[in-house]
Amino acid sequence: MPVNLSRTLCVVVALAIATGCTTARYRRNADQEVYGLIAEKTPNVPGMPASFTIEADPAEPLAGLPEAAADTDFLGEAAASEQGAHVIRLEKALELAVTHSRSYQNEKELLYLQALNLTLERHQFAPIFSGQLTGDYARSTSDVSKMSGARGLADALPGWIDETGDIADTRLSGATTLSQALGLLPPGSVPAGLPAALASVGGLAGSPGQLLSNYADLVESAFTATGANQPREEIMNERTYSGQTSFGVGILLKGGAEIALGLTSNFLRYVTGDPRVTTSSALTGSITQPLLRGAGHKIAAENLTQAERDLLYQLRSFTRFRKEFAVDVASNYYRILQSRDAARNTWQGYQAFVEAFERDQAHAEVGRITQADLGRSQQAKLNAEVSWIAAVRSYRQSMDEFKILLGLSTDAPVVLEPGELTRLRERGISSIPLSTEAAVDVALVSRLDLYTVRDEVDDAERKLAVAANALKPGLDLIVTGQVDTVPEDDAFSELDWQRARWSAGFDLDLPFDRKSERNAYRRALISHERAAREFDLAVDGVKLEVREAWRDLNEAEATYRIRQIAVDLNQRRVEEQKLRAELGRATALDQIDAQNDLVSAQNGLTAALVSHTIAKLRLWLDMGILYIKEDGQWEELSDVE
Repeated sequence: MPVNLSRTLCVVVALAIATGCTTARYRRNADQEVYGLIAEKTPNVPGMPASFTIEADPAEPLAGLPEAAADTDFLGEAAASEQGAHVIRLEKALELAVTHSRSYQNEKELLYLQALNLTLERHQFAPIFSGQLTGDYARSTSDVSKMSGARGLADALPGWIDETGDIADTRLSGATTLSQALGLLPPGSVPAGLPAALASVGGLAGSPGQLLSNYADLVESAFTATGANQPREEIMNERTYSGQTSFGVGILLKGGAEIALGLTSNFLRYVTGDPRVTTSSALTGSITQPLLRGAGHKIAAENLTQAERDLLYQLRSFTRFRKEFAVDVASNYYRILQSRDAARNTWQGYQAFVEAFERDQAHAEVGRITQADLGRSQQAKLNAEVSWIAAVRSYRQSMDEFKILLGLSTDAPVVLEPGELTRLRERGISSIPLSTEAAVDVALVSRLDLYTVRDEVDDAERKLAVAANALKPGLDLIVTGQVDTVPEDDAFSELDWQRARWSAGFDLDLPFDRKSERNAYRRALISHERAAREFDLAVDGVKLEVREAWRDLNEAEATYRIRQIAVDLNQRRVEEQKLRAELGRATALDQIDAQNDLVSAQNGLTAALVSHTIAKLRLWLDMGILYIKEDGQWEELSDVE
């Protein structure tokens, strides 16, 4: 194989290995471009974190967390599951959720994929290069009629006599030399006895030309008689190698024009047979500019424009999700603390019923209370035990569900920080100095999802214009050109610009059949009208959500204050019934009612406190003023301007 071809193949193989040796490079390039696009649009979305990545955090999620105390008697047999468990504070729970939650990771990946789509749309308007190299090695056979050696000699003998009748080649003189020449022929190609016959003619008289002429006649006659001068069929092998290289670049302009340039080269070399090398090259180019359908920046770049806006919408959606996610995590966190507190209160109530039953049992033995009252006390104890078991079960179930929300295994030994509920009680509740209508006005200018719905009306208007443009006839201006080379042996020639060819013309597509385009235009009209209605509906929906959150907050505030009074009242009732029981003047029914009402009031107070905290977060969320930090924490708002 020629050295040049070997070098070419080596280069091709090296390039193929270099471009396909690893997929990590493609992944890094995609990440770099996507993260760059997200960082580019992040300043346009308030509340979007400055840094973004979809890579998982390799750190151990529970490393460095403190262990739980042993105050778990109220959990009964379930207390063993919390021995040595890691304590998670609310801030740590939000951080774990941001870094390990599966749903949070899904939302991040949706944002990444949306940005990935934009990279492709932008790439459509960048120079797109293409290259290809092909090589072929071919072997072919053909049947060739080849003259025998004897026939060649017979045909050559007449040519030895010149115009004067003398021997043209003086190196051969006489029949003896001719007979020696016949000996050079391959064995079997000379008829038997022919050399001796020719030699016997050597003694004849006459000029050398006459002698050779006689020899020739004699040889021709002998060959014809024996069939030695008949041609024979042979198989000829022919091997060739050929190659073709092509390099091109295409550019799509935002005005709708398409530019294409291409350079192709071909070569063909014969290894056997014809030793020629055939080469040729050509440079081609074309420009296509739509003049009616598909013309203009707004039409040609519509997909790019929509992809740009879709990424902005996804950023807003992700930011909104972060707010909702933080509220969900906090809500679940506080609800679990509420459930844990309910289990503790129910256990304390159960212990009170056990103590009351033992006291009533002693009184019944001395006849101070009836057996009916004792049975009523025992039934109350059993009911309290059932309630306690159900409360513990509810707490453990909600705890397992919370682990899944954080992205932890349900087997993870974790427990929530009880001090978070204590801090809530110490802080109490506070009102937001803002009227309902003022809160609605803030939401209408702050809600990111409302901005997206408003922008979708603009999207529908653009798509309506695109659909209307598709109804126009297609009229394209097309300019093409080509420059060839003159083939030369074993080399690629330079381009012959003096013989370049070009052409210009128009391509008209008459709008005879526009049923599909007509339907698309009508759908676009409906989509535009629907988008306007969706925006009006979204505005009303935001107003409804804000007002509902405001009402929930006011209800939680009122409920909390009522529950506080109820707890104080029922604590006095329980103490009174305990004193009356010690004096033997209490009835079982009064004791049961007082203790049950106290447990219910205590649980209700905790529920009201948690509901008020969650309602405040929901109001901030619905107003669009809840801002989440990168670690998942929300920024506390002391006042709303």
